[in-house]
Amino acid sequence: MTEEIDAVLFDLGGTLIDLKPSRAEVFAQVLQAIGTKVSTTDVSAAMARADQTHDEEYARLDGKDESRFWKMYDEEVAKAVGYRGNFADLERQISNRFDEIVPKAENWVAYPDTKPALEGLRTRGFTIGLVSNATDLARRVADRLELSQYFSFMVLSEEVGMRKPSPGIFKLALDAAKTPPNRALFIGDRLAADIVGATKVGMHAILVDREGIYRNPPCLAFRDLSFFGRYF
Repeated sequence: MTEEIDAVLFDLGGTLIDLKPSRAEVFAQVLQAIGTKVSTTDVSAAMARADQTHDEEYARLDGKDESRFWKMYDEEVAKAVGYRGNFADLERQISNRFDEIVPKAENWVAYPDTKPALEGLRTRGFTIGLVSNATDLARRVADRLELSQYFSFMVLSEEVGMRKPSPGIFKLALDAAKTPPNRALFIGDRLAADIVGATKVGMHAILVDREGIYRNPPCLAFRDLSFFGRYF
């Protein structure tokens, strides 16, 4: 495939970086604090099931009022791990905790395979770009983690007024990359938002499913970015 590709474009969260503490760790910590015995492993498994079930709904989120979706999501995960208390109170505590953690750039970390993959692509001369449903926080995180150096451009939903899987945001990225869609590869962790969105505009796409969320996805999929050194 490499001889057919000029540009490799990436999603950010869940693909190149992760929250620390992770989503599952935060959720488990809140449950444990109110007396529910639960492991991070169990919460992670419940989240993976919910992520697959609600993948298309997640892709339709507009980045504005998402409270209804997350209340439903939190309740489903909590029930799956055995919580039977007041769901409104639990959701409020979880929301408050994420509001404390997510906006801080220091709470995001690069996956161990992120820099080696980006460095390898840069060395081989590919144009590398970022396309993310994100705010300016993405730039601050990328700067802090020394990832910005690898990107020729960043297309962020808050800045351009479009979100994946909208064709428009992918087309903006292709314009920035100065390459036609059939010579661009998109890498993301969400099937509906990333893979379906990219392929609809004619791009190649690979799913990075780090948590094993998707069963038999209708696309090429890997658990991490090490495939760049092995197959690409």
